[in-house]
Amino acid sequence: MSAQSLSSPLAPLAHDSFLALLPEGAHLLEAGCGAGEDLRYFRELGFVVTAFDASLSQAKAASRLCGQPVRVCRFEQMHNVLPFDGIWASASLPCLAEADLAPVLTHLASLLRPRGPLYCSFPLLEGQQHHKQPQDDTREEYPLRTRLDEARLAALIAPLPLELQACWHSDEGDQGRWLHALLIRDANPAAINQYRGRRSKQGARRDFALR
Repeated sequence: MSAQSLSSPLAPLAHDSFLALLPEGAHLLEAGCGAGEDLRYFRELGFVVTAFDASLSQAKAASRLCGQPVRVCRFEQMHNVLPFDGIWASASLPCLAEADLAPVLTHLASLLRPRGPLYCSFPLLEGQQHHKQPQDDTREEYPLRTRLDEARLAALIAPLPLELQACWHSDEGDQGRWLHALLIRDANPAAINQYRGRRSKQGARRDFALR
């Protein structure tokens, strides 16, 4: 069945750009699957998909919709024996504080095969929003804590074992404008350990300075 014949919950560009980088028979990870619309879409295309969400109610809803188990865990709690061929993280990473994005993206990269794609999206940082990030709204199950623009995204991933393949904007109506990014894991398996080593040294220096 072709991708064009299926009902896609997002603009075709995001899915098409991601799908073009996947090998035949790919095993995908959906990081923060919500109610399961994208999970269902990828399954209808014939992919094997492992999915997780931090919300028990959303994981149950996705499981009912798609007829498969969905793990309940946070990003850093997700582990797998074999690397995934691609990771889909649509609108899930903005729920993190900006300071938490680098370690979480590094952890997700560790779950990817070398040169595997990682798709993610963020509310677009524009105009006066450069001076402030969204405030937590505890009334929402998924409060948006972080907005990014291209410059902020580039600075975020510069030290990470990921490279920017493409990015673009979309207008999502009431949800405003969003930034979409397709990242590629570094082909060097040692890159992740090198980044973690740098973070450990930085943390040790901060601890020493506080004594």
